[in-house]
This record gives sequence, structure tokens and C-alpha cells, in this order.
Amino acid sequence: MWNTSNTERSLPQVLHTGDIHQQRSAPADTMFTNTGRRLYVIGDIDGRFRPRSNPYDLYAFGKPLPDDPLAYKLQGVWAQPVKGFNAYEYVLEWDDGHASERWELNNADRFTQTFTCAAFDFRRAGLRATRRDFAPLDLPVLFSTLTLQNAGSQPLDVRLNFRAVFDLQDAWFTHLAERRNAGQTVEIMDRRLVALAEALPEQWAAVVGSDRAPADVRLLSADTGEMVFALHLGAGQEQAVTLAMSVVSQGGAAAALGCLEEALPRIDALLAEKEAFYQQQRRSGPRLVSPDSWFNAAFELSQLNMLMLEADTGGLGRYYYAGLEMFPFWFGGDGAYSVPGLMASGLVESGRNHIAIGARYSEAGRIPHQISPSGQLAFSGSAQETPLWVTSVWESYCWTGDREFLARMYPAAIRGIFDYTLGTIDPDGDGYASGPGMVEREDMGEEKLDVAAYTWLALTSLANMAEVMQDAATAQQARVWCEKIRARFDDDWWDAGSGTYAMSLTKENRRYPVPHWAVVIPLEVGLATPEHAALTFATLRAGYLHEWGLKHTAGEDSRIWTLPTATLSRAAYRNGEPDLGYAMLRHVAETLDHGPIGVLHELIPQGACFVQLWSGATFVRGVVEDLFGIRVRADRGEIRAKPRLPQEWPAARLENLSFGPYTVDVAARQDGTATVKWKRGKNNQ
Repeated sequence: MWNTSNTERSLPQVLHTGDIHQQRSAPADTMFTNTGRRLYVIGDIDGRFRPRSNPYDLYAFGKPLPDDPLAYKLQGVWAQPVKGFNAYEYVLEWDDGHASERWELNNADRFTQTFTCAAFDFRRAGLRATRRDFAPLDLPVLFSTLTLQNAGSQPLDVRLNFRAVFDLQDAWFTHLAERRNAGQTVEIMDRRLVALAEALPEQWAAVVGSDRAPADVRLLSADTGEMVFALHLGAGQEQAVTLAMSVVSQGGAAAALGCLEEALPRIDALLAEKEAFYQQQRRSGPRLVSPDSWFNAAFELSQLNMLMLEADTGGLGRYYYAGLEMFPFWFGGDGAYSVPGLMASGLVESGRNHIAIGARYSEAGRIPHQISPSGQLAFSGSAQETPLWVTSVWESYCWTGDREFLARMYPAAIRGIFDYTLGTIDPDGDGYASGPGMVEREDMGEEKLDVAAYTWLALTSLANMAEVMQDAATAQQARVWCEKIRARFDDDWWDAGSGTYAMSLTKENRRYPVPHWAVVIPLEVGLATPEHAALTFATLRAGYLHEWGLKHTAGEDSRIWTLPTATLSRAAYRNGEPDLGYAMLRHVAETLDHGPIGVLHELIPQGACFVQLWSGATFVRGVVEDLFGIRVRADRGEIRAKPRLPQEWPAARLENLSFGPYTVDVAARQDGTATVKWKRGKNNQ
């Protein structure tokens, strides 16, 4: 039943959302997702649920690690922090007057992605079938509706079998009980299929129900149940059956059954609500109008991708998954990189809450790296995590002007910089914190380039925050540290032999040059001298650049990640290389042309997480802050625009850009000038 064959077959993928209509073929085992804030499903575009494992381990070791509790289990239906279903499938049986027929709907002819729902089209002889799956915005429910049409000239009596495979799993780094759940008990309750977790049967349950009474409900194995429906289809007639799956980790079977009772009668309203949610972003979010329709669509799709990853869990509240299928967690660094793109897209409320979670979980000033959706700390923060978070607080304030939020985050920012970054993990007091940075290697010294550069940027951000908070002493302290780091940064970190900055220093300030992508970070934040920026670009062109973007590690790891490539784009725009910046920005968006349709992946052209938060967020930021050169201060009602359009664009507009109470249209021209039209909150000046 769960055969994983037919991976070499390709089928059309269709993207249909708003005014965007795209189509291209992909292998049958290409992944899809449909997400709500409380639940999501991961499967394949042909209708199957092939086993999925950690793609990082598959790349590094060729197989999952032996102690990975979720090896071959990332597919299916998840309501974080738990999983409920491994797979589900429709099987049709009928007699056409000549022979008995059996049709397993796992070999779709076409897949359609709308973000609101995912649809699979099947055809066989005189039958047409469409499966439509969607997760409502705010209920831990997945609807799957199968519509059957008899396209033949004779009536048919069809038996529709819906099979669900339960798989109650804790998320990574989560134990809801004293130990990980080891299985489930599946039973039939009031013509529903119900699975109760072995570890917490009174709390954790998964349920299957339907919008019509089944002819039969039965158990096929210890983890699989089946609901059977008898359908009569006259010639040309169609009928639809809706199945609903609910997964809860609080309240047990009663809560899961209650979700179904609430949701099933409201399916049309819930679908309309979700469509309105995406339509609202199209109306209220920023819109790019340029001569390049592909680039314009990428800008819109990046915003919709961020909406896909908005989550709401009991342990954390509203935040953003870092990526699927691997990272449905809160991440400090991923969130910090994504905040400007979230704010520029108008996704303020959940974006601010994502930031606030970092303060809530900080320990002695240390911002965490990763938190499970249950609220359990998975990993304490690396050395760059806290500086990145501090800068994200300031960037949020620039976009929102929310002084009350700034005041709440400000004490954590002070502790994070002075008590932790320049205190606990900087024992020699040189301003260069020790500890792991963005990516670690064994042949690196204790002090890392990215940590040093982001610490300097965070000090700049903290000084700005202190001025808003009228805290002159902290502002002065931060600026003194800024100047101290800047004055000696190039002497300490520049490695003339490699033509770039060294990736690490020992405690004795001996350089350890490593050909790693993060050599661009001093250029990104504004610490590089013009001479050293130019030499770094030359070195990158000679050994680091690939046809898809910036290599992870020159000469060793040629994979291209969206984040490093977006970082190079920002560095290029900042240091007088706009053509390079635009080329890298396009590379980030080119993930849309590969793999699952409509989503930006973690690697370019595809790979690792098939939908990644920072990919869409850094693309939006790159368009707004770098290509259009926009800087905002919502607290002052200020906007500056210094566009650097590509040569093939005589002009472009960024419409409906909001910051604080203001909304503007920005018209950019090839000569680097721009006109700002105030639409809300301020007269045009």
C-alpha cells in the first residue's frame, strides 16, 4: 500500500495563486506541504507519502544516524510538537460490468499548489478523481476531500476506502512524557478512528472522521484504520467525500473529536477564511512592479512563503518555523536574519513575538539557538546568536516605531551584549567573544569572524536603542566599544595571504584562515575598508562563486545556500557592486524554478529544507533595502530611498510599503533617484 516506487516518473506541477499562474514538471517524489498555524502535512506530489529523513545526515553520511528517532518519519501530518499520521490514501473499487477494478490513488496526473490548499488530479478510464487537502488557519485539523466524477455513459457503484496510518511521534528534542512515545493504540469510537498515545493517552490523540456516515469502519493492522463509503455515480454525476484528521497533545480523544465536530460543518467557511488570509497579504503587503514579471512574482511568492511558516503552538505562541521538513522550531539566528523581511512584508505581530521569545528564554543574557514547539530548550545559543538578536530588536523598532516593545526588549539586549557577549564569553576583554559561530570546523580558533562583526553591529544597534530610551550612559558605553573594535578590526582579522578576512583567531590573535562563506560578513555589516572589500570581491570571484551563488566552503563544500548568497548580495550592494548584488539576489529567487513549485528552498537550486523562512525573508529584504536602497525610521516618520536598479530596468515601483502608521509608494529610476508618494499617515513632501 505504501509502495515508494515510480520516483522516476514526472508530472505537471501547477501554481495558481492570485495573479500568478505557473506550470512545470517535476519527479513524482517531489515534496509538497499545506500548512496552517496549528498543523501541516508533508507528502509527495503524486499523492504518496514516501519516508523522509534528515537531509543533512543523508548528505553527510548517506543514511540517517542510528539514534535519530525520526528517521524515515518526517512525512505525514504534524501538529507540533507532535505527529499524528504517517500517511493516508484513497482506494477505489468497482465493477464495470466486465471485471472488478481496483484503483489506488497514489499516482496523480497533476498537482496544483494554491497555498490555500493542495490538489491532486487522477484519471482512469471513465473516472475522474480530485483530492484536495488543506489545513485551516487555526485548528489542528487536516481536511482531505475526494471528488469523484463518472465521465462514462453508464452508472457506477463505487466503494471508496480511506486508509489512515497513525504514527504518534514526539518532535525532535521533545518528550511530552518522561520518555519518548513508543506507539499508539488504535480503536473505533462512534464510527471514528481514534489513536491514543502510549505515553500520554489521556492527552495525546489523533482522530479520523468524515462528513457523511461510512458504510464500514475497521482496523487493518495495529496502526492502520479504514473507513469505507458506498457511492452511486450516475452517468456524468459527481460526488464528494470529506475526511478530517485531527491531532492534539492536550485534551486527548475528547479534544480531537471536538475539533472534528467543530470543523466539519464549517469546512467551506474555513477554506474561505484561509483564502482571505493569503488575499489580505496580496492586498496589504508590498508589491513590486518592474519590467521583469518573473522577479515581481518571486517578490510576492516570498511573502506567501513566510505566511506558510507562521506557527502557533501552546508552548511558544506565535512564531515562525525556520523551515520544513526539518526545522519546525524557533531559531534565534534564523529569526534574526528574517526579521527585516518579515517587517517589510507587514508581518509585524508574529514577527515581534518571534523576537520576544528570545528574551523570554534568555539565560544570563544568552539568546537560545533552538527551542522546540513545546517550549523546551533544544540548544543554547552560539556566540553570534545574541548579537544577531539584539540587532533584530533595533531593526524591528525602525520598521514599527513601537517604543513599548523596544522598552520590553531593551533590558535583555543590554544583558546580552555587556553581561554575556562582552562578559561571560569574552574573558580577555578584547571585544571578540569566544565560542561557536555560524558554522564550525575543527581547524578554527576560539574567536570567530562572524561573531566579531555581528558584535560590532549589535553594539551600533544597542547605542541607537539607548538613545531612544534616553539612556546616555549605555549609549556612550556601546559607542566606545564600537570604536574600539573598528579601530583594530582590520589589523586583527585581515589575512593578506588569502585575500580575505580570516575566519577565526586564536586567543593569542593568531589568524586561522578558512575559505568559508562568512568571510563576507564584515562587508555585509559595514566594517570592511574599501580596499579590503575590493580584494575580497576579487577573491570570491576567483574561488568562491558558482553558477548558482556563493559556495559554502571554497574547495570543499560546493553546495550553495540561500543565506550566504543573500549575505553576499547585501555586501555587494553596500560596497559599490550592485551588479553582483542583483545577480546574487536573483540566484536566491531561482530556487522557485526547481523542486516543489511556489516555494523557496534552503539550497540553490534545491535541497535541504524544501521551504525555508530566511530564503523568502532575505529576498524581500534585499529588494526593499538593497535594490531600492530604502531605510525607514517609523518613530520619526522618515524614509530614504537610494535605488540601484539593474541596467535592464529603466524604472521600477515598490507599492504599498508600510512602516509604523505610514504606507508609501516608491518610484525608482535608473539614475538612482526616487520619488516617495505618501498614501497613509503623511502628506507627500
